[in-house]
Amino acid sequence: MTELLAPAGDLEAGYAALAYGADAVYLGLTRFSARAEATNFTPEALKTFTAFAHAKGKRVLVAVNTVIFDEELDGLIDTLCAVKDAKADGVIVQDLGTARIIRKYFPTLRLHGSTQMAVHNREGVEALRDMGFKRVVLARELTLDEIRDICSVQGIEKEVFIHGALCYSYSGLCQFSSVYTGRSANRGKCVYPCRESFCFEGVNKHVFSMKDLAQSENVLLLKQAGVTALKIEGRKKSPLYVAAVTDYYRAILNGATDKAVLTQKLNNIRCIFSRPTTSLYLTNPENRRVTDTEIVGHRGLPLGEAAKLTILGKDRFVRFKTAFALSRYDGVQIDLPNEERPFGFSAERLRVNGKDVFSAPAKSTVDVLLPPHSPFIPEKAAIYLSSASAVKSAYPYEKPREADFAPAVPVCVFVRVTPDSVTAIAEGCTETATGTFSPAKSLETANKSIRDSFGKTGGTGLCLDKIEIENDGLFVPMATLNEVRRALYDAVAKRLAERAAAEQTALKEKILSAETASPKAVANERPKIIVKTDQPAIFTAFEPEDWAKIDEAVIELPVGYAAPIACPDMRKIRFALPTVIRARDAWRKTMQTLIAQGAKKFEIGNVGGLTFLKGLHHADIAFDRFIYVANAAAAREALALGASRFTVSYEAPDPQALFAAFPDKANAVIYQDLPLFISETCPYASAAGKCLKCGGCRQQTITSRYGTFVSVMKHCRHFLLNEKPHLRKKEAEGAQWRQIDFMYRNWTPQAAVDTFRKIV
Repeated sequence: MTELLAPAGDLEAGYAALAYGADAVYLGLTRFSARAEATNFTPEALKTFTAFAHAKGKRVLVAVNTVIFDEELDGLIDTLCAVKDAKADGVIVQDLGTARIIRKYFPTLRLHGSTQMAVHNREGVEALRDMGFKRVVLARELTLDEIRDICSVQGIEKEVFIHGALCYSYSGLCQFSSVYTGRSANRGKCVYPCRESFCFEGVNKHVFSMKDLAQSENVLLLKQAGVTALKIEGRKKSPLYVAAVTDYYRAILNGATDKAVLTQKLNNIRCIFSRPTTSLYLTNPENRRVTDTEIVGHRGLPLGEAAKLTILGKDRFVRFKTAFALSRYDGVQIDLPNEERPFGFSAERLRVNGKDVFSAPAKSTVDVLLPPHSPFIPEKAAIYLSSASAVKSAYPYEKPREADFAPAVPVCVFVRVTPDSVTAIAEGCTETATGTFSPAKSLETANKSIRDSFGKTGGTGLCLDKIEIENDGLFVPMATLNEVRRALYDAVAKRLAERAAAEQTALKEKILSAETASPKAVANERPKIIVKTDQPAIFTAFEPEDWAKIDEAVIELPVGYAAPIACPDMRKIRFALPTVIRARDAWRKTMQTLIAQGAKKFEIGNVGGLTFLKGLHHADIAFDRFIYVANAAAAREALALGASRFTVSYEAPDPQALFAAFPDKANAVIYQDLPLFISETCPYASAAGKCLKCGGCRQQTITSRYGTFVSVMKHCRHFLLNEKPHLRKKEAEGAQWRQIDFMYRNWTPQAAVDTFRKIV
């Protein structure tokens, strides 16, 4: 069965998702979620919701999918303990350290690879499978043919997004928000600078603002392709949105064919939230109409066009023929000339044929009261229904009594009754009440009273599993039994909590002692210098004295590259695979050529590179910056995967700790063009609505309120760079490996060597 997976930013959204047909729900806790600004779930809410979902035969997945810092490992362990305690069905992760900790210390938790890992080919899927992952969320940029190929990989489930917001960049490969606001997308705090306007080719447009994904026409094709789960984005959306979108896709998956019914469901979604939509590249790799360059945000369902303004006393009304029913207090939005955002207001008063009405039917001419200080509404201005009471009432659902589904720990109780005491024992706790107890008229009735009393566990987090009674026919008043029961269950709950806390503390100490950074004493040697480029021609300007200062030259070659490299010592050359590899067959041929020529040193920027190099004996593999290493556990996992060296993440708050703990393994990039975006979307083609077949590289300046940038197209892939490369010598203090990048932007050999000499 293909799973329909719905989002939940809070309990209400979770209940709505299950009520309207979700097979599973994914959510985040209050920490380490890539949607940090959603309400998210407390551990107690997670436990309750998971119990409710399981009672319905549904599954719950928890997103712990941010990059983790060493100082947060303590909190991460608490979070994972909460997920385990709730018996959730899977954990969605990005960070290699998180994956390592789950696999080693929480083996019952099921690992899912987040879309933040940017897995975009079958090699990446195979790599995650070999690392112990049970499911991978594929990159949204893939075509149907690529997904079909990936679905042939056995031993791991595949999950695909079908609806919701899109990132301009490959997920996980965006650094814009982090660099310019300090709010990292990889930490769940993105401020969405891609939605801003940019001055591009002399025109201010939202060139990076993506339409929303909508695969309603393709979900059955994805199901046929072998996709395990179809995923709806929206953990920051309302329960109403979650209900409507889930209901719509459930109808499609169930085989609904009534166009009127499906159209109504789709219109409801557009009323709730309505960015323009795209199927991205799924069925058309040449699709370029994927951005919404003019408008940002919710519009609503098109209602009509303004005809004229009417006046009644001091009130002004806008008149139009409404395409859909309209009621008082519905939300209305009107497009205004030269404005990015529409003018919105509540329809406080409606008139049809000169009379006030509560609602106006579809296709009627209606006058809608404008607010007192509304702007001028020109004729033919587009009018939208941005919220509707009829839509809100179309998705009712019953919220369960949470107490009915709160999980409880089963306990076995022993009760002994003597003539002068009643004693109850459970989980090593003993409670006694004294008194004078007379013979009962009926032993059966007396023991039933005991069972009835100890069966009342509400609010304690316990439930009675078994009870053993030792009673020679004595009657104990119910008040006495209740007193003993309450004291016993309070003591048991306290003991269980203390035991769980002690176990968690012991586990935490074990993990932290094994996985945190410990500095190593090293000799004070000259830092080793790496130069990385995707333009090997720059080395024609490097003299022997320059090469004497270079310990390694990392070269990212374009696919099919066969020209000689100007290097006096080929032992210094390391070949880099690009972060994104879509032309897999061509790249395999390039790799085979390099290997046949004796290449043994490689660098990878995606876990898929591990599979590309699998079976290459004695290969020396380094990890680039986009395999994020921001904590010691991630560093250890990188080394366990075969890395001879890793690059410390740009976002690591204490890189010196990693340099000290892994002195011969940790690399610091000291001069770089850090790509703010790495995108499959060409802004030039998107703006034009078609591929311009420009050929070769394209580089130009682009500006926004955040500053000036360089936009680079290489091999039909887009990179957005800061105006000038970053120089980060201070951040590299303590690093034995230090890297200088001449990547992405167009470098002349002389400019490269001059820059190198200034830095070194």
